[in-house]
Amino acid sequence: MTALSEIRSKKAELRRAALARRGTLSAEERIEASLDLAGRIGGLDIPPGTAVSAFWPIRDEIDPRPAMQILADRGHALCLPAIVDGELVFRRLDSETQLVQAGFGTVEPGPSAPVLSPEVMLVPLAAFDRRGHRIGYGKGYYDRAIAKLRRSGDPICIGIAFSIQEVEEVPFEDHDEPLRSIVTEGAVIHCPE
Repeated sequence: MTALSEIRSKKAELRRAALARRGTLSAEERIEASLDLAGRIGGLDIPPGTAVSAFWPIRDEIDPRPAMQILADRGHALCLPAIVDGELVFRRLDSETQLVQAGFGTVEPGPSAPVLSPEVMLVPLAAFDRRGHRIGYGKGYYDRAIAKLRRSGDPICIGIAFSIQEVEEVPFEDHDEPLRSIVTEGAVIHCPE
């Protein structure tokens, strides 16, 4: 087995274990944690008017929608990812946005929604460590999108998850994009840069 295949095998193992732990949370625990997460995100110093991307939760993910409401109430421009030609673009989300069914059991803003360049990104993940490394769902959408945005700016990437998804160490590959911080229901974790 090559070093790269060992890393990918370890990531798959960590992903399975973290998602299994996440799956043990009751609906009530997920709701309470999502509300606690919203309070922590609401306490972050995000400059007024900043464009913030979030995501529509799937399966048993932590729900960023309460945090999104807090950010919208403060005047932030919100956007959600949409898959276009195999890549993520971020389309505006407001009260006029028409959401359409997308892959992976989620929704996204339709093609008429304007594309934004988020300055702050709330990033979904399967597992994370305190160094700012994350394991996604294995398709690389967010790593590619973050890398593209970093070529023209420096988006603040914040992973959001349940604390139960933390692992000791995520194997890191060259294409993996690190997070600036991770917010869970219990903590704001600032990662080394």
